[in-house]
Amino acid sequence: MGTRAVAVTCSAGAVAALGEANLAGVPRLLEDLARLSEDKDTADLVFLLGREETPVYAHRIIMQVRCKNFSPGKRIGTAGNPAPIRMNHVHPETFRQFIHYIYTGKIMLQDSGIFEMLGLAQELGVEELWRSCEEHVSVTLTPGNSCTLLSAALDAQERVLGGKGACSSFIERCFAYIGENAVDTVKTNAFCNLPKEAVIKLISSDYLGLEEEDVWRAVLNWAKYQAGVTQPTQHWTEEERARVCQHLAGVINHVRLLLIDSQVFAEEVEPTGAVPIELSLERYRYAALPNKHADICSDKRLQPRIGPFLFPGSQILSKDKMGFQRLLNQWYGVPKQSWRLIYRASSHGYAASAFHRHCDGAAPTYVIALGTRGEICGGFSDIPWGKTSAKGHHYIPSDKAFLFTLINDQDVPPTKYDVVKKPFAICYHPDIGPIFGAGADLLISSNCNINMDSYSNLPHSYDGDHASNSILMGDYYFSVVDYEVFTLSSVGVKANH
Repeated sequence: MGTRAVAVTCSAGAVAALGEANLAGVPRLLEDLARLSEDKDTADLVFLLGREETPVYAHRIIMQVRCKNFSPGKRIGTAGNPAPIRMNHVHPETFRQFIHYIYTGKIMLQDSGIFEMLGLAQELGVEELWRSCEEHVSVTLTPGNSCTLLSAALDAQERVLGGKGACSSFIERCFAYIGENAVDTVKTNAFCNLPKEAVIKLISSDYLGLEEEDVWRAVLNWAKYQAGVTQPTQHWTEEERARVCQHLAGVINHVRLLLIDSQVFAEEVEPTGAVPIELSLERYRYAALPNKHADICSDKRLQPRIGPFLFPGSQILSKDKMGFQRLLNQWYGVPKQSWRLIYRASSHGYAASAFHRHCDGAAPTYVIALGTRGEICGGFSDIPWGKTSAKGHHYIPSDKAFLFTLINDQDVPPTKYDVVKKPFAICYHPDIGPIFGAGADLLISSNCNINMDSYSNLPHSYDGDHASNSILMGDYYFSVVDYEVFTLSSVGVKANH
């Protein structure tokens, strides 16, 4: 579960730099306001929250100043006789955190209540809190918490006033993220806790990044969890089989069973008893005569999904460029290897220090770069960039590193350039981004998007068909629009490369 502090603070250093001594009183002011937020003796408002109408006290003047949509009603309360405001749709603990933020500008955002807080911020018109909630979701979304966030968003959408408007875009973002990172997300406990409607929406998508056999396995694990069944299929009792099949009903017809490998179908799918006999017969007819069904393009059960997102999160190898993901895995030697994004220049910063902060010590890595005219190139290293006792730059040997071009302006097909001078495979320099070769065959400069200091001197330490100093980016010197670095997924198949 992600937790992220959002606060308004004033450091001593900032106070000194501004030369305003009176700002030193801000921390004490915030402490006093925090105490005031809990002072029911002076409060002239009482919010009655949830079904139990749990009271939370506040002050009308502060609510009116801080919440642009706040409407206190006609009755004016006084200290000791506060005016009641009923908000039965709001969870008391969430509202206490909200009030603390209204008084102090500080809040600890958590995944479990983020969408309820978002709806509350929208309902009462606290724009800066709304933006903080949006940023929290964007920054903290991971394969490990994405299903938890989706469940929270779906719950808030139905329960929180204004939840549909506040949560709809986040729900779609969560669905897209879970689908793109499905190799990892379906293995989490939170996936097994998703409601049936959410599972149906996920597995109905053409963009669920799994092979169809793994879609089935994920759905079966979900149904077993929902049914409270832990035993393998062959050890189920009839009562357990009935419970699992009850949860699979309405879900299994969204699994593209006709595309599942025949052996997997016979050994893993049929024994559950969840597949109607007519569909099983159709499955075997399709397996026996696949060409007969080739022209039935409208049948979604026969349309392969986009396939696993091998480089989830890549903005360079996306949409019509996704086919290159399989090629990179082919070059790596593990067709179904899943990778994890650890750095994107446009997100983490173009400075060399940002690259080294996120990438030093990681291996193996793929560096994927986008040029100003749509060129896509990069390099692979099985060894990490990292500091040594040597000053300045130093070379690191490898016999497995390579460069590659995927898209170039010379009509050369995707090509791999192997290292030929192995002692100079990669170079570490604290003030420069990734460097391949002593040429350098590929060097990406610091702040590569605003200068022409990046260059390619291929072939020098790397070589192959059509190798030249213009094949990667069109010119010897060039600017880089963006570049990404991936390492092995922590959950994915580990390669013995």
